[in-house]
Amino acid sequence: MAILVSVVIPVYNAIPYLEACLESVAMQTYRNLEVVAINDGSTDASEEMLQRYARTDQRFKVYSQENHGLGHTRNRGISLSQGSYVFFLDSDDILPPKAISSLVEAAEKSDADYVVGKVIRFDKERQYAPPRHVEFGLYKEKAVTTLRESPELMQDSIACNKLWKKELFTEHQLAFTEGKYYEDLSLTLKSAVLAKKIQVLDEVVYQWRVREEEFMPSITQQQMKLENTAHRLEALEENRKWLIQTNRPQQIIDEHDLKSLLDVIRLHVLKYALISEEEKVRWKELVYSYLKGIPAGISYKLPDKEKLLYQLMMAEKEEDLMGLSQLLTDTEKSPVVRQEHSRFVFEGAEEEYEVTKFNKPKVIVEHVEMRNGDWQLSGKVWIPKASRPLTGSLYARDRKGDSDLTVAKFKLDQPNESSMYPFEEQAFTVDLDASPLIEAGKDTTYDFYFKLDDFPRSPKTRVRLYSAADPGEARKAGRQRIFLYRTNYGNLSSTISKPQRLKSLVKKILPLGKG
Repeated sequence: MAILVSVVIPVYNAIPYLEACLESVAMQTYRNLEVVAINDGSTDASEEMLQRYARTDQRFKVYSQENHGLGHTRNRGISLSQGSYVFFLDSDDILPPKAISSLVEAAEKSDADYVVGKVIRFDKERQYAPPRHVEFGLYKEKAVTTLRESPELMQDSIACNKLWKKELFTEHQLAFTEGKYYEDLSLTLKSAVLAKKIQVLDEVVYQWRVREEEFMPSITQQQMKLENTAHRLEALEENRKWLIQTNRPQQIIDEHDLKSLLDVIRLHVLKYALISEEEKVRWKELVYSYLKGIPAGISYKLPDKEKLLYQLMMAEKEEDLMGLSQLLTDTEKSPVVRQEHSRFVFEGAEEEYEVTKFNKPKVIVEHVEMRNGDWQLSGKVWIPKASRPLTGSLYARDRKGDSDLTVAKFKLDQPNESSMYPFEEQAFTVDLDASPLIEAGKDTTYDFYFKLDDFPRSPKTRVRLYSAADPGEARKAGRQRIFLYRTNYGNLSSTISKPQRLKSLVKKILPLGKG
């Protein structure tokens, strides 16, 4: 008999997404599931949908309660669960079909306290890995490890991409924090530290939805309330005290300090301009006091943008911090960035700061047409804070190597005089010159990138292909065929193949999603 897994799903007013969530559980290839679905005081039709699944699938068990919040509801789910393993699923997210099967197989083979795998964020247009996971190289390969051997795992404090042994919770009396934001920070940290064995997978086990309202100003303002920031600082401080009091290795404390700096700076300090005036003084006191409690040397590990924000905060350069925050949240009332020949400069009250690295372009191809044997691409390009004409290059990178081949040139000289930064957003039409790919003579895949000319410190960016765009027909070059296609991550790529490979091309294109 297959081991029982309990999937705990807290539900609160999730009707627009709930069916997709529940269906992804019902269709898991691993069948021995107990679905503990808890309606946390929903006022929409969520309860009705949960009951419908319970009537048709005996694995679904529905419980209802007054609204108590995520922490309380997950804890109740743990206490109600009967499985040897527990998996947490949020009601607006989705499980890949083989997620539970892969996790259970790995857990049983390694006898790990928990198994963790990749997370993918998704919306209507694209998918992408959480930036923090990419930065720290998480989940690139399978491994059985511990936090001491792999302290970077602490950078992932998500509860939902992990299959937990229930006894890990009961043995150490671990629970989610109730009645506060960031309820999972304590449990995920302590579980990682206390686990004798952690199994890492290199496959996607969780699809985390980017909700349309997630980046609305009202939601962002809610996140910047004093209470919200205070709850995160409190949770991180309690974690740090626990690590010290329980005599954990210094490398684990240092990693937690780095994670804490990234959390506080990216999610709070960066948005300083959004804090209400009446809460600003107390907010600064709390954040400054917390950051001062972390050894200054940890800040040297921060990326450039976060390091500058940290330095401005600690030096109490409020005007420059406000200006940089406005720049990064696009809330400035007048231009604060000066475009020079090879760099972008933020004009602070006290000094100037180069921000070229922070201005990452974005390119979206909306239409593809075949013109005179070559593709013509058109769409939109965004160059943050651009106030003068620029040029850029579209180049192809061989996925099997590291060679870059320029295939198009952008001349970005169409001003929008009503915009604060006249050359920030432009339409483009370019001809894609496939001859460098043909001359390379490789039977391979190319991914397309954009970079600004004359701005060596400007970040390169992956070129996206709009979901409604038709990549069109293949371009013929002798015995070769060149296909454009949209990757699973919503990016533009090209596959070159010879005639004998055409039969297998469809099979190859469909799973390509590394870009």
